Amino acid sequence: MKNFKKYFPFYDKQSNLIYFDSSATSLKLKKVIEAEMKFLNENGSNPHAVDYKKGFEAFEIIKNARQLTQEFINAKKANEIIFTSGTTHSINLLANGLKKIIKKDDEILVTELEHSANLLPWIALANSIGAKIKKIKLNEDFTIDQEALKLQLSDKTKIVSFASVYNTVGAKNDVKLITKVIKEFNNNIIVHVDAAQSIGHTKNDVTDSNIDFMSWSFHKMYGPFGVGCLYGKYELLNQLEPLFYGGGMSLKIEENLIDYSLSSLPEKLEGGTPNISAIAGVIESIKFINSIGLDQIEEHELTLKDYFKIKVKENNLNDHITFYNLDTKSPIILFNVKGVNPQDITNFLDEKYNILVRGGANCARRIEGVIGTKIAIRASFGINNNKAEIDQFIEALKNTNSFLDVLF
Repeated sequence: MKNFKKYFPFYDKQSNLIYFDSSATSLKLKKVIEAEMKFLNENGSNPHAVDYKKGFEAFEIIKNARQLTQEFINAKKANEIIFTSGTTHSINLLANGLKKIIKKDDEILVTELEHSANLLPWIALANSIGAKIKKIKLNEDFTIDQEALKLQLSDKTKIVSFASVYNTVGAKNDVKLITKVIKEFNNNIIVHVDAAQSIGHTKNDVTDSNIDFMSWSFHKMYGPFGVGCLYGKYELLNQLEPLFYGGGMSLKIEENLIDYSLSSLPEKLEGGTPNISAIAGVIESIKFINSIGLDQIEEHELTLKDYFKIKVKENNLNDHITFYNLDTKSPIILFNVKGVNPQDITNFLDEKYNILVRGGANCARRIEGVIGTKIAIRASFGINNNKAEIDQFIEALKNTNSFLDVLF
């Protein structure tokens, strides 16, 4: 198994740390950090200030990042790529922008496993208009039940929004087939995919899947904080009302201070000065992933999960640990140590073993309705992890059997 740690400065002075929280945020590449610093040190100009060379260079950075992003997800046009501050911003932009399309008693379909970022904007939209939120039925493996979905769709269904991979149980939905089911019923139903947990781990082809919108954050794919993306089919994206109004998005404001005209896409939905230093980092993030290949990244991560499953069985860890999702096709492990609060275990793993994992609801507030518990421990792997770290993790989990004795 290839060692990718050399690409991440995180390990330079703390090589003893085992980072298993890539679902929350991936580690940052050295080249991403360097790209951000280079822009801040050597340019620092506003990309709207194209009257001088440095400003034009900043503008070109955004243009190049947009084109790379378009190619990365196989969008048809570069102006279908809207830069945002992250997944949450993207979904709020979309939900707000669809206000004129959604009417009273219309239906928005979601699953209970969605991250709050893919639930609250739709709930707020529905509440403000008098629309209804409907739960999509799930299979036993936590994926969307496509046959049940067919029966749930109606002439009132306007939006279906779901995650490609859930941030808790890690179930991987078949986006293309689910979209096919929806579009065969009514091609006008809007399909939005929250790709925060699949981006950078597996292919997300928006043209092949035929989805209408997709949201994600670049910090989930070894890139910088503070920049994300909303992809949308051009004709639908162009119908959205902006969430933010400001500089760079208006063509004209009339003397009466009532009428105005907005720029074309993508500027129409990108009011204000963008996070240009982070966008410079986006370029390096995509280049890195392209240089390795998403197929190899996915194979690396799933090999780690398969290895973990083998070690769980060999060490009889099921005796004192409840694992919820060992068979899902993503590098996410969700579990609880029987009789012990998840936060106590995460602190124990951190303090005793330098293993960094997440405990709690992981921003999926309706997970109890699916797995029967409100909180759990999540370990999530990335390209930076290896089998030796899995071995150390297994040893630590073995000791959670006598948690109090080891702790005190």
